[in-house]
Amino acid sequence: MTAPVRFDVISDIQGDFHDLDAALAWFAERGIGDALLVVGDLTPNGHADEYQALFDRLAASPHAPALFAVGNHDYYNHESNDVSIARFLEFTGMPAMYSAHEVGGVTVIRLGTLDGSERSGHCVILGDEQLAWLAETLDAQPIGKPVLVMSHHALPRTVSGSYDDPITQAPKLYLADYAESDRLLDILGSHPDVMFLSGHTHWSLYRSDWFARRTVGGGHVNGFACVNTGAVQRGFGPNGAGGEQPLELEENQGLSVVVDGSTIRIQALDFRRGKVIRTVEFRSGSADFVELAGGDVEDEAAQ
Repeated sequence: MTAPVRFDVISDIQGDFHDLDAALAWFAERGIGDALLVVGDLTPNGHADEYQALFDRLAASPHAPALFAVGNHDYYNHESNDVSIARFLEFTGMPAMYSAHEVGGVTVIRLGTLDGSERSGHCVILGDEQLAWLAETLDAQPIGKPVLVMSHHALPRTVSGSYDDPITQAPKLYLADYAESDRLLDILGSHPDVMFLSGHTHWSLYRSDWFARRTVGGGHVNGFACVNTGAVQRGFGPNGAGGEQPLELEENQGLSVVVDGSTIRIQALDFRRGKVIRTVEFRSGSADFVELAGGDVEDEAAQ
C-alpha cells in the first residue's frame, strides 16, 4: 500500500517572516511533510533582495522540498515581465513558469501568469501554449487519481471573495483576474479529480466558502474541488460594497493536505492561534464530502 502523502500549503508571504516562521514551525512540529506548496506572492514587490531574504529565511527553517507558483506581487518591481520571470525562476529553482511534478505518486501542477503587468485589465495571462499543455497533462492522468493544481489567483465563483454578492463577497475585485478564465474553467471542469489551490485574496479560512466544488457547463457533473489557501500575511474580508477591507485582527493561515490513495483530507489551519479550524475529507472525483470533528469553526476571528 502506498503511504499517505502530506502537502504543507501556504501563500502570500509578502515579507512577513515572523508569520512564515510560525507556519513552518507548525508543520515541522508534526513531522516534515512530503512537499511544501507556496501558492504565490513570495515577495512584497519581486525585488532580488526580497527573494534573497526569503530564501535565507527558508534555509534557516526545516521544511519539506518546496514547489512555488508566481503571484502578482512578484511582478510589482517596475521591471519587465522577462526580468520578473527570470528572477522568479532563478531564486525558486522551478523549471519553468508552469510544470508538472510527481510527489509520492501524486501529480502536482503549477500554473503561472506570463504577464504580470496588468495592463490588459487582468492579473493572469496564461497563453495558448500553457493552456494546451494543461489540457494535455490532465487528459493523461488516470481516472480516480488525485491531481493538485496550484495557481495564485482564485477563479470566478470558486472560493471566498470570488462570488457575485456585493455584500458578502468582492465581485469588483475577483471576477476578472484571469484573462482566459472561461478556457481554464472548461479544462478543469472536465476533470473531477482536480483539486485547485488558490491564494491571493487573503480571505479567512474560518468562512464556510473556503472550499467548494465548481461545475462548468459541458464538463463533468461533479465539477472539480477548489480550496482557498488562506494567507501568511494579514487577512481581508468583505467591505459590504463589492470590495474588501483589511481585518482588524492579524491572521496567519494555511492548509495541510493529505492524499491517501483516492482519499483527500484537508485541514484549514490557524497558525497564529495554533488551531485546526476545520477538516474536510472526500474521495477524489466525488461531489460528496464530509466535515470531520476536530475543527474550531465557532471562532469569530477573521470572518
